[in-house]
Amino acid sequence: MAVRVLCLHGWRTNPSFMEKQMKNLMAKLPNWDFSFLPGPVSGMLAADDDVEQESLAPYFQWWEPLEGTAGQLAAIRYVAEHVRSEGPFDVILGFSEGASCAAVLLAAIQGAWHGAQLKDDFSDVTMPKLLVSVCGIPPDEASSCCFKRQVKVKAIDSVKSIHVLGDLDDDLRTGLAFAQDWFNVSEHSDQILRHPHGHRFPLDSRPLAEAMRKAIPEDLARASLGGC
Repeated sequence: MAVRVLCLHGWRTNPSFMEKQMKNLMAKLPNWDFSFLPGPVSGMLAADDDVEQESLAPYFQWWEPLEGTAGQLAAIRYVAEHVRSEGPFDVILGFSEGASCAAVLLAAIQGAWHGAQLKDDFSDVTMPKLLVSVCGIPPDEASSCCFKRQVKVKAIDSVKSIHVLGDLDDDLRTGLAFAQDWFNVSEHSDQILRHPHGHRFPLDSRPLAEAMRKAIPEDLARASLGGC
């Protein structure tokens, strides 16, 4: 049985662009099953010129910032329904806003988002074994609907996590705080993988692929890799 990975793209990109971002990583995990879900909010504006040149519209995001937690709740209900119908997934991998969305979903399943009041709504959603956050940041960090300001954070401790961050990323410090505040992962933990570039997937995917193999239970990883 292959390890199944659900991939959530970044702000105003799409699954096609994320597949290109992850090309090297997927090549290092050839027997793993990667699937890509478009965000629920669509439009014709790309995040930047690179996205527009590499993939055709429409482009997607997970929520509109002005919708606050209502938009975030709609997004995680959307992802949860996909997990119910197409899952379960062993890994959820998110890039940037996609990582934020994944974290909110896991917090809701655990009962750490808006306290326990939403936990029953997500009780039938299978928690993945691993979260991979690439350039992940807290949802709407600069707005009044910020998770940390509105809800007392209980670290998501019911799932393993790997946090990939670029040394030249303007959001590096925010990403480190995200790992600490949401997942209780310190800056010096081996769960933090740094690369010498900006807000992007690492060019060398070998450390991340190896970390993902180690994080998945050995028997499942062995099955997914054909006994290797």
